[in-house]
Amino acid sequence: MDFRERVLTALELKEPDRVPTHVIALDANNVDKVLGKPEISDFQLIEMIKQQYPENYAEKLTEGLSAMETEIFSRMAEASWKLGFDAIQIGIIPYTFRNDKEFIDPWGRIWEIRNNEENVFPFYREGFITSPEVWEEWDKPDAEKLAEEMYEFTSQIYKKYNDKIFLIGVDDFIGIFESTWQSMGIVEFSRQVIKNPSYIKERFEFQTNIICELIKASFDAGLEVWTESGDLGYKSGTFMRPEDMRKLLLPCYKNMTKTAHNKGGKCILHSDGNLMGVLDFIVDAGFDGLHSLDPQAGMDLLKIKQQVGDKLCLLGNIDVSYILSRGSQKEVEAAVKKTIEIAGPGGGFILSPTNIHPAVRPENLRWMVEAAKKYGVYPIGRGG
Repeated sequence: MDFRERVLTALELKEPDRVPTHVIALDANNVDKVLGKPEISDFQLIEMIKQQYPENYAEKLTEGLSAMETEIFSRMAEASWKLGFDAIQIGIIPYTFRNDKEFIDPWGRIWEIRNNEENVFPFYREGFITSPEVWEEWDKPDAEKLAEEMYEFTSQIYKKYNDKIFLIGVDDFIGIFESTWQSMGIVEFSRQVIKNPSYIKERFEFQTNIICELIKASFDAGLEVWTESGDLGYKSGTFMRPEDMRKLLLPCYKNMTKTAHNKGGKCILHSDGNLMGVLDFIVDAGFDGLHSLDPQAGMDLLKIKQQVGDKLCLLGNIDVSYILSRGSQKEVEAAVKKTIEIAGPGGGFILSPTNIHPAVRPENLRWMVEAAKKYGVYPIGRGG
């Protein structure tokens, strides 16, 4: 099997030739370690533009952001391929430079521009949408314009890397749940869920319509799988009560997964946190797969496999807090072997880091991929 057949077979809950490997992203510092640093770093470029256009450098930086993002994700795809992965996610992040230290996005969120070894790293700080009245007056993002940007962005990367690695569309940073709560802050969001749930429903539906347009654009550009990205919980459980999730979020997720299915594709949910209490909710929403299954958040892989392994393709479970950041090759291999022994039998499993952050080391990722090839041959137990 090639990487495409391998990933799609797992998403069909069947056994491919071996367990596929997937990574949601690579930090730019790790991309640089794999490919070598580019001639001009992000911060050198920002400084060059500031000097050339001192009066309107933020506007000039924003004009070039689309090309910058295409280059960033292209390098990410190249590095992931060189590390041996079967799949990587790509997606637009529609920021506007506020100055050389901050982004603002169409949902009213402020992001700090942090320095990740001379690469720009966006860090969420706060939201401007402090009330329904502010949202009513807000100059809202244009779904059609964002879809056009997604199509152009995806088409360029797809043409370059479709024969090397399986590309999955993603709404990272702009998923339904995160874009809503972050635009107002978790305290205001929680208050509105209780006092004004119709407002939260309106906000979820607004973002759902945008995501559905992005899905259609990415599939029109050649992709076959979409990931809805948004952390629904923490180690103690979900941020919203399950009953509120069913009332406010479930119809939106159903609309989104139906859009992907109507285009002949698949839809994955990425969420950190402890989701043990809402696994049936994820199935009912129509998702084909679930990532990240973080063991550090209390996600019990064996129980998950037993409960929903015949309904969801499971992705993830390799810890990034230690195993992929500081672990030895033996520790990485042991973690991969154990994970595959639990989730691999019968198919419907894709090995992946639970998330990604700057401290994850490329050599650990390479060891993970090598271990998957060693222990993930079907039938499980025959390889290695």
